[in-house]
Amino acid sequence: MEQLNSVGPEFATEMTRLQLDMQMGQMPDAQRLSKVADGIDSSVEQWENLLTRLRLSKDFQTKEYAKLTQAHLDTHSVTVESIGSMMRWQAGCMRAMARNTPPPMPPSDLDIEKMMRDNTLKERPSITAMATAEKVTSSPFTGNEDLFDSPTVKEEYDSLCRDHLSLIEFGAEYEEFDGLGKLRYLDEIEKIEERWEVFFARFSLMGALNKEYTRQCNAFLASMGMNEEDYRRLLKKCHEIMRHDAERERSRLGL
Repeated sequence: MEQLNSVGPEFATEMTRLQLDMQMGQMPDAQRLSKVADGIDSSVEQWENLLTRLRLSKDFQTKEYAKLTQAHLDTHSVTVESIGSMMRWQAGCMRAMARNTPPPMPPSDLDIEKMMRDNTLKERPSITAMATAEKVTSSPFTGNEDLFDSPTVKEEYDSLCRDHLSLIEFGAEYEEFDGLGKLRYLDEIEKIEERWEVFFARFSLMGALNKEYTRQCNAFLASMGMNEEDYRRLLKKCHEIMRHDAERERSRLGL
């Protein structure tokens, strides 16, 4: 992910320049076209390798991130494979333009007409947008909030942190759990999420959440065309996918 983040801004800038050139009726420089095409292929390969490693991980949070990506793409009726095919085809078209040769045929799994229709309805997921998105580096609380002067609130916060950390550490071997164990673990994850939501809601209603944290979260979600409510639905969909996988494993083993 760090490798994708490091090349993201430069790649986005080059793509914008090429698009501006073509909008103005100017033929982009062949060398720049080839460079961007190489960058597309490299980014797609890194992205696909990253997602493969995430899927193969034993750790719950890592697998959850992979399933979040899957759920996000599902909302746009695309898959990791179809995005990879589309971007590699676009890279091939750029190289053909640089060489002044006919563009390659679209891959068999790419429906160009559907893609054009979908693009008029909603913005499709973009590796570039995800790689260049502002990251959340702030904490939700500064530690100086008046509410933390209350021993009850402080104990509730400390208890939440302890319970959440313990659950995440236990989930480091999530893939080793049987189907029933995974379902129970997901139940516990959703319980801790509900506790955090209640805790956050009180701070939010009082305007006590760190404003920089809120801004960064909103900016990060906006980079993927989402808001807070969209993300909640996405997380629910992600856990539904994980539950379906666990139920399928449980049925296969007859548990």
